[in-house]
Amino acid sequence: MKPLMWTYLETAGAAEIASVLREWRSETPRPGVLALVSEHAADRVPLLQQCANQHALPLAGAIVPGLIAGAEFKKSGVLLAAHDASVPQAIIPLRRGAETPGGVAELAAFVETHACESGDDTLLLFIDAMTPDIASLLDNLYLHVGDRVRYAGTNVGSESFRPVPCLFDNTSFVEGAALALMLPRHPGACLAHRYCKTTPLCVATGAGGNRIAFIDGRPAFEAYRELIAQAHGVELTRENFYRHAVHFPLALHLAEGEPLVRIPVSVDEQGCLHCVGEVPEASLLSVVEAADPGSNETAREIAGRMQRHAMAAALAFYCAGRLLHHGEDAAGGELRELQNALAPVPLFGALSLGEIANHQGQGYPRFHNATIVALPWR
Repeated sequence: MKPLMWTYLETAGAAEIASVLREWRSETPRPGVLALVSEHAADRVPLLQQCANQHALPLAGAIVPGLIAGAEFKKSGVLLAAHDASVPQAIIPLRRGAETPGGVAELAAFVETHACESGDDTLLLFIDAMTPDIASLLDNLYLHVGDRVRYAGTNVGSESFRPVPCLFDNTSFVEGAALALMLPRHPGACLAHRYCKTTPLCVATGAGGNRIAFIDGRPAFEAYRELIAQAHGVELTRENFYRHAVHFPLALHLAEGEPLVRIPVSVDEQGCLHCVGEVPEASLLSVVEAADPGSNETAREIAGRMQRHAMAAALAFYCAGRLLHHGEDAAGGELRELQNALAPVPLFGALSLGEIANHQGQGYPRFHNATIVALPWR
């Protein structure tokens, strides 16, 4: 659909939303609406639903920690993006406690029903960040549908990692679910983080889900704090844990693609580390460190991959942990570099609590932390 339409609304009142939707209806018979809502504006969701229903437009949306409008981070407001109303969408509950991660069969059925046979479509996923087994969900989904689609997406919800309703359509506003959209004839996402290994490889000798109990046979917190002290001279305690861990996360080292960063967010009374994302038993781990603040390598790498595709705009997800590490000035510099490299293509999107993409648009979908993900929005 051309021209592509998107807008950032700081207050998102009824008159503002209605005006945007009326303008879009004048440009195209029936646009679909993707709404990214900052968590501070979550009370706008019922109003968005009301306005979309009044204009008979399909609505899909998510609550996110913050927004990206152009080359700026926004902590409040609503971002609306138009797409073709024929894009299939579904909110799928993710049941917990089952042997197979909940929602896999339903997601697979969604793909089988709506994806073309050629594998040229992209499955765009918005997943509640409180889901504990996202990496396993993606693995199981790939076993069901394989390369039938490309994969892209983000974790959504509150930056405080508390359960909140975070996914919505015209009638529902729920937690514990995934929102799926099938983008037709779409080249997939580009992802990079440029985090590099700073300690020798070690082994998660006791791990399950997003919990690491032992590293090289030692209590995980004890081993982790020693690695950081030796490599960076930082004295890690339970009190300063998250303040330092976001700067020195762990990473899983794979046979291909960038390592999977795992940001530890807490340590329990038993000395186990709890991360954003799963860590399989016997994973090869190291402590990793981001490129220096002010470096433009990550933005340039993503822009270089994106520029081969025709697009009206770029949808980006920027990890909230990466923002905490770099600080707003340096993170804003990365956004500006990405926007400048893509110009005149505009950039919009959201802060992320975990990112989804497969390596260069092919193969297994991976769940990441600390990355920038970008994809064409046409």
